[in-house]
Amino acid sequence: MPNLQLKVGRIDYLNIWPLFHCIEQDRIVKNIRFLSGHPAQLNQGLARKEIHVSPSSSIEYLFRAENYMLLPDLSISAENRVQSVLFCLPFSRNDLIGYVRDGGSVSLSSASDTSCALLRILWHFYWQLPAPRWEKLKPGRGLDTGKPFLEIGDHALRLCFDPPPGWRIVDLAAEWKKMTGLPFVFALWIMNRDLNDPLKEILRRLKSRLLQAKEDLPFQFPELCYRYTGKGFNPEQIMSYWQNMNYGLGPEQLAGLTAFSNYLTQLKVIQGMPALDFFT
Repeated sequence: MPNLQLKVGRIDYLNIWPLFHCIEQDRIVKNIRFLSGHPAQLNQGLARKEIHVSPSSSIEYLFRAENYMLLPDLSISAENRVQSVLFCLPFSRNDLIGYVRDGGSVSLSSASDTSCALLRILWHFYWQLPAPRWEKLKPGRGLDTGKPFLEIGDHALRLCFDPPPGWRIVDLAAEWKKMTGLPFVFALWIMNRDLNDPLKEILRRLKSRLLQAKEDLPFQFPELCYRYTGKGFNPEQIMSYWQNMNYGLGPEQLAGLTAFSNYLTQLKVIQGMPALDFFT
């Protein structure tokens, strides 16, 4: 199978750019085809088996764990604040109850299932607010509505670094930390369970490279923040953002994932936490 390629989902966000930058410097990419998209699009690609492996929404694994396995010791997590998963309000949080009771709606970015679920959990269990009318919204369109909205990724990061006048910005990972004392796991490296042996061998090499890159990244951030060619962020902002991220999946991240599963179970979104099945 000389043309065999592993189809790897690639999130088009700054948070994971350094990890992909590292693996793209490796010869292993000749056996890899990258398919880019936001997290919800990659979830769909995994579910339809159009993608073999991807850093994808943690809730996607919780929904369909029987179809998947996880790459060990890898995630996209935030220890405290994340800066790129934000709840944005055109008024104070004290005005939310009246706004909701008057029939006000809250817009959720269509780009992330996990972040939408996180907002619902905080809304119900931590803020203890009455349920609003939830609406879906395309990424980057929240300010246009003039209503409270959830934004993620680079769109949210720009709002964090340059808040629009009159708007309140709430970092959802920081709120989760206050509620639980735990980091929040936004994404896991998820693979389809039924890959053939040649694809699994390519994936093993990719896994090894990812694990090595994860260990090296903190030492490379000062250089990489100047190599990033995307627009809208300066090196100091990029550096501060990456330092909030954790790409591992250690005991604290696993505890955070378990807590997330427990809250989703209480909301009847899932039927309990599935087993975590890791690819070796």
